[in-house]
Amino acid sequence: MTKNQHFVPQFYLRRFTNQKDLVEVLDRDSMTCERARGTKRICSAEFFYGIETGIQDETSQRVEEWFQKREDFIGNNLDSIIEKVLNNQQIEPLDKWTVALLMSMLWIRGREMREQIHRIEKEATEWMIQTEYSIRPDRLFDEYEKKKGVTISPELRQKLQEMMANNKIEIKPDNRYHLQNLENINDFANLFYFQHWTVFISKVSSKFVTTDNPLAIRFPKAKGLIHGRRFLERAHYFPLTPDIFILATESHDAPDKPGIRLQRKTLLGGSDREVLEFNIIMARQAHQYLYAKDKKDLEDMIAEHKRQQEFFATPRGKIVKAQLDAERGNSSI
Repeated sequence: MTKNQHFVPQFYLRRFTNQKDLVEVLDRDSMTCERARGTKRICSAEFFYGIETGIQDETSQRVEEWFQKREDFIGNNLDSIIEKVLNNQQIEPLDKWTVALLMSMLWIRGREMREQIHRIEKEATEWMIQTEYSIRPDRLFDEYEKKKGVTISPELRQKLQEMMANNKIEIKPDNRYHLQNLENINDFANLFYFQHWTVFISKVSSKFVTTDNPLAIRFPKAKGLIHGRRFLERAHYFPLTPDIFILATESHDAPDKPGIRLQRKTLLGGSDREVLEFNIIMARQAHQYLYAKDKKDLEDMIAEHKRQQEFFATPRGKIVKAQLDAERGNSSI
């Protein structure tokens, strides 16, 4: 039985460990570095894949086994892929799809995706209940009594009606919809694969960091008032290792000549700022924690955060901050 279940797998996190097999940790909320940690107790929770988080059930074990098979496949091939990238060797289609599978898996299985699904489910359910209640106040209770074979006392019915009228009914979704969404991992891997990838290789002292939400997304401006951009038009940011960062964007290849859609870009002297900017993008969409091989990369982000706070206090900075707030709830790292 597996009790401590990772939503970011250890085989990925270990790429960011130092010589002591520890990762350096930054708490984004307080913008302070914490003690370095091993990968066993980060990005995990007890029975994370249970129908109810934290409660042991058969589902959590089946999901854990299901992920283990995919992690074994990716882990067994990742070293050779990384070596090809760093040594400028040819990247085969299966190599790219394997990394795309990792990107999709990290994105869909994580805590950020779960909370997003919970939020949508909660809002939709509360809206439906309130709508139904406003039309037929007693129907919800009558149907519940019929379905469950119970009788709601007049006192309880009155109390529930008062809660409904005052919007005090709170829905707490379980993990069913999130777990069902795991079935889409391969489909989204295909979409990641068909984007154009720019693979940045850091040859400077600054290195890429990762987070407890390792795949960041930027949405282009929507076309019209209703329809947003398609998945393939989004920009996806993913640190594969401290030395390798992937930017996946819309591909403009001819439909009949898709190619592998991948190019390398080596960051040499003077590119430390570019590495820092990628790290800032990752920080903005972290759930809470950032992880790095070298503490200096986290300290650089703390220093940048202080500079941003000073800039955001200026008139121009307030405009920029509002734009960032619209893009992602928290504008500063």
